[in-house]
Amino acid sequence: GTTRWNPTAEQVKVLTELFRAGLRTPSTEQIQRISTHLGAFGKVESKNVFYWFQ
Repeated sequence: GTTRWNPTAEQVKVLTELFRAGLRTPSTEQIQRISTHLGAFGKVESKNVFYWFQ
């Protein structure tokens, strides 16, 4: 099976804030940018960000 992504507290905070701000279906470009930003706090892949918003 696939290893479940375990976001850090900081990553969850960033994603939650984006979601609260109204972000529902980020574009590929946005996902890329978010992934880069989240990468500063720990391991993350674009697909993790994508699935988080599903």
